[in-house]
Amino acid sequence: MAAEAKALSAGHQKWMIETLRESGGSCTYEKLVEVGEEKHCDTVGAQLKILKKRGVINFEQMFLMYPMHKDEIVTLVNDPDA
Repeated sequence: MAAEAKALSAGHQKWMIETLRESGGSCTYEKLVEVGEEKHCDTVGAQLKILKKRGVINFEQMFLMYPMHKDEIVTLVNDPDA
């Protein structure tokens, strides 16, 4: 079960990074939430916090909550595939 959760988390983080790449390296939190709804992801904020802690992305807040932080810009700062 833990391996399945880890794989699911990695998959969510992958599409988040891809969305940022496709958006020129940054986009709003709202856009990531919208893509997350299409991907059936209910952990967008948590996944972004993990990516931020790993130094892959950056945003100003400690944790993003929707809709309060919908206009927050999320930026790809260390593309793991670059």
